[in-house]
Amino acid sequence: MQNTNQETHRCIFLLAGEASGDLYGGMLIKALLEQEPGLKIIAWGGEHMEKAGAQLLRHYKTMAFMGFLEVVRNLVTIQGLFRECEGVLRSHQPEAFVGIDYPGFNLKMAKKAKQMGLATHHYISPSLWAWNKRRVHTIRKHIDQLHVILPFEKQWFSNHGVEVNWVGHPLLELESMEAGNRSEYTVNNANHGQSHRPILALVPGSRKQEVERMLPVFVKVAQQLPQFTAIVSGAPGLEKEDYQSASDQGIEIRFGTMRSLMQSSSVGLVTSGTATLEAALLGMPQVICYRTSGVTFQIAKRLARTPWIGLPNILLQKSIVTERIQQDCDDRTLVKDIKKLHDGHALLPDGRQQLDQLEHLRNQLQGSRIPSAQVADAILNHRPRKA
Repeated sequence: MQNTNQETHRCIFLLAGEASGDLYGGMLIKALLEQEPGLKIIAWGGEHMEKAGAQLLRHYKTMAFMGFLEVVRNLVTIQGLFRECEGVLRSHQPEAFVGIDYPGFNLKMAKKAKQMGLATHHYISPSLWAWNKRRVHTIRKHIDQLHVILPFEKQWFSNHGVEVNWVGHPLLELESMEAGNRSEYTVNNANHGQSHRPILALVPGSRKQEVERMLPVFVKVAQQLPQFTAIVSGAPGLEKEDYQSASDQGIEIRFGTMRSLMQSSSVGLVTSGTATLEAALLGMPQVICYRTSGVTFQIAKRLARTPWIGLPNILLQKSIVTERIQQDCDDRTLVKDIKKLHDGHALLPDGRQQLDQLEHLRNQLQGSRIPSAQVADAILNHRPRKA
């Protein structure tokens, strides 16, 4: 008789809609397969998830819509993606749906997955404590377990009746994984440059829309700061052509090395998002920047429940890192901000003070165990509650 053991392997579907979710998804997949080597994992995500062992069915770069106007303009495409994803759930019949960040899409799919009788998990919660609190009802109803990475989120979601699991921040897990490679990068970086000028890191975001809005401003800043060597961090999923305005000015674009770039940079301009927390943890003084469409900004402003947009400031509940948003995010202002942090020769008192105040972040973000291992354990041992 034919051995049917292979047919009994469990199947799980993971969905990440952007670069950071793909990175954390790859770490989670590695942890899942370490605990259950025969597990079948299908995914919408990117290279990190595929390399870790998932069967990649769709790349996140085909799903990178952000902002209210952008979503409306691409509504037909997004609706098609929902139908396609529902088809994946029906055809593969996984026992669990795991959304990684990307809440606008993943929470809707969790509702459908719950109706199908799947276990539902969400890793890295939407910032409901900052804006759009009403979504908590959707999470409470359709998510079996919410796995959060910021320390205050456990209490906040627990107070709203959500089954929540605080695991610590995966950036610290990533930092530990990278520790053995740092000396190699330092050697490579030391041999790289033709100039001994300090590096100004330009991090214009991970999505194409962000790069289109932020990069021209950053380039103008770099042109006014010849005492620095400006280097742009290219986002996974984007192409060299997306950074043409920087290339045309002779500014180097580096792909896949954002964290290494931050480690070797004296100061940086960073578009609001997870990258601001990475810069803080890696010890790079920064200015947090953001621009979006006028409509998106006005809607977000009305929904906002916190005075800050940058994660370092939100976590410490203090204005430690300067934030420049919308019309305040112009090249002349940013040039002044950078000059307050670093004079082209050494870090200035404002820059040192920023780093000193951010030292407390690491202890706040450290969980009791490796984040990915905790989430993997919860997924593999959890059974769904009825819809």
